[in-house]
Amino acid sequence: MNISKALGAAAAVAAFAAASFVVTAYAQPTPARPAAAPAAPARPAAAPAAPGAKAPTAVILFLDRATVLRQSAVGKDMATQVEAMVKKMEADFAPENKKLQGDVQALQSQAAVLAPDVRQAKIKELESRRQAFQKKVQDRQASIQAGLAQARTKVEQALGPILEKIMIERGANLLLDRGLVVLGATDLDVTASVIGRLNTTLPKVVVTLAAPPARPAAGGAPATPAAPAAPGH
Repeated sequence: MNISKALGAAAAVAAFAAASFVVTAYAQPTPARPAAAPAAPARPAAAPAAPGAKAPTAVILFLDRATVLRQSAVGKDMATQVEAMVKKMEADFAPENKKLQGDVQALQSQAAVLAPDVRQAKIKELESRRQAFQKKVQDRQASIQAGLAQARTKVEQALGPILEKIMIERGANLLLDRGLVVLGATDLDVTASVIGRLNTTLPKVVVTLAAPPARPAAGGAPATPAAPAAPGH
């Protein structure tokens, strides 16, 4: 059996492919916000407009959400924190990665003189170690990404009141993401104003390792929901 083929890609690929994680994590779509607390009872619906009544004129503003995350103080600081977490991950796993690579090279140099059953046993043992190592790296990556998602949710929560206030101040009734706009007047773009206010309201959010979202149960069946607590508990 070909040793290189049996062992697959070198373990370094698993560990240090994470170097691109800062870019990819920040390029991910904004995660869905967690379910909000139950809202207050809805107001009674307004009386239907008279037949033939015109819809209100759209007063539109634009916002570049990606620029807000890249250029705001909190967004830059989050990127710096994630980069440091990735570097720490690389440092933490480097010794094990180096040892695994060394053992792979040693086996390759000895393969010709080993009995077939001994060679196969060593290949199996190294493959098991490689898979375990790769899982540890992937788990750490997932924890970093989950922590970043939680931090971005806090930024989104802080942005809500800022955007509402700007819309009221500008008399707008529609806010569009700049990426959806082909052409528009620059004075309709409120990105710079939003960044300035966000810098004051939320200059920093701490990014910490977090448990990634639970994966669906095997076979795609949803996990059984927990029984609701008894009233009063």
